[in-house]
Amino acid sequence: MLRELRQHAGQWDVALAGKTGVEGEAAVTAMMSLLWTGQTSRHGGQQPTREETLAEARMAVDLAVSLVRWFADGAVRRR
Repeated sequence: MLRELRQHAGQWDVALAGKTGVEGEAAVTAMMSLLWTGQTSRHGGQQPTREETLAEARMAVDLAVSLVRWFADGAVRRR
């Protein structure tokens, strides 16, 4: 999904778009990127992995839940 957002930048409607209309899309892309790069043990076999803290795990879950909900509810959708 992150690749889709980047390949089709500027083609997404975000319910909370921001002042210029692009901040929302940039924020969604940044959140997805943070989850992808910051949570290394999400699939168990990916290398390199490290022990993550409880705070990191909780933040990753909250971030993922928000993103999934926004896409499922249509708050973020491709035009």
